[in-house]
Amino acid sequence: MFVANNQSGKPVNVAENRLSKEQLRYLRENNQFYCPVCGNELDLKIGHIVKAHFAHKRLSGCTANHISESDYHMKGKADLYKWLSSQKHFNVMLEPYLNEINQRPDILLEKVKQRIPIEYQCSSIAPSILLKRTNSYTSIQMTPLWILGGKMLTRVGEVSFLLPSFQWHFIQTPRKWIPPHIIYYCSKQEAFIILNAIIPFSTRLIFSNHMYYPIKSISFEKLFNIKVELRNVYSKWFEHVKQFRLKPQPYQTKETRSFNRLLYRAKQRPLTYLPALAFLPLRTGYLIESPIYIWQGFILLYLDNIPINHTFSFRHVCTFVNQKIKNKQIKIRILHQIKEDYSLAIREYLSKLSHFKLIKQFSRNSYQKLKAVNWSNQLDDLINEDKLTMETVNKFFR
Repeated sequence: MFVANNQSGKPVNVAENRLSKEQLRYLRENNQFYCPVCGNELDLKIGHIVKAHFAHKRLSGCTANHISESDYHMKGKADLYKWLSSQKHFNVMLEPYLNEINQRPDILLEKVKQRIPIEYQCSSIAPSILLKRTNSYTSIQMTPLWILGGKMLTRVGEVSFLLPSFQWHFIQTPRKWIPPHIIYYCSKQEAFIILNAIIPFSTRLIFSNHMYYPIKSISFEKLFNIKVELRNVYSKWFEHVKQFRLKPQPYQTKETRSFNRLLYRAKQRPLTYLPALAFLPLRTGYLIESPIYIWQGFILLYLDNIPINHTFSFRHVCTFVNQKIKNKQIKIRILHQIKEDYSLAIREYLSKLSHFKLIKQFSRNSYQKLKAVNWSNQLDDLINEDKLTMETVNKFFR
């Protein structure tokens, strides 16, 4: 931690870089320091590599000491504090103790009538702890901003990343139909990495138009007003669909094995021969944890049983999907910070199918089937269908 109380109860902040090593040593020799949370005595650590900071002299049950801070984390927290302090219209506090919830955010930002606790998270913690900390803030009308450590980001392609289940709890979305984003900060590179417009392909694999900003090149307000361009994301998405078809993964989850068997029984085809319409990238796809081709494939099988020109309702499709969820054939992503229901993804999918003239929407909740689903058994035809689908996606899915 960077902030402690001295023997007079006055806060001492050693992250502001105003004191030399000699001054810090003098400060340490002539003062006692105490934890603002538990009141136990602290040591002032002065290193050559690690920034000056406070640490408990002995092990305690202090809530401010439940997770040791790495050098990476401490430098990142100091960087963020210095960056925010340099901007106008903000009052910035480092590690303030909030008595009403017995909690201490890394940084507290005050602007106009709004208080924003900022948490810099560089390691995994139990989701229950994350939820408890978040709920504590919301109980006093604060919405926390979580920033992840850049070292937690795993990139596997130009616009593709692996997103573990823990990191899904940090997605943010400003509005209903806007795809989510995550903010990372790398204290080694001193730069923000923002995963914009996160669109999942499978449980962990996501596609995103990521942005890289050195911390000195961007303001706090600009961090939340970045234009999203999805054309390149869609192009790489369908390149991956082609790879998925040509090079099936040897490892399959219980969920994919089950759907693969079902598809063989129903259509005598494997997963890799699903129609292109089972691989549509959606802004709300993050609400469903199952791979996109599984839940979209199930809906195509449902539509396959509806006669051409017959009508069906949104409620009927939701009932069908809900049954698959109860049977554990489809998994919903549990996101406590997001209030939208997974049915939003189903509604968007049906809307997109209307662009391909498979169905027609003639009221908010009513549809008509216009033509049969194309279940080709020729790989070349499927790859060509993928190309045509990508053209439509680039035209309509902005």
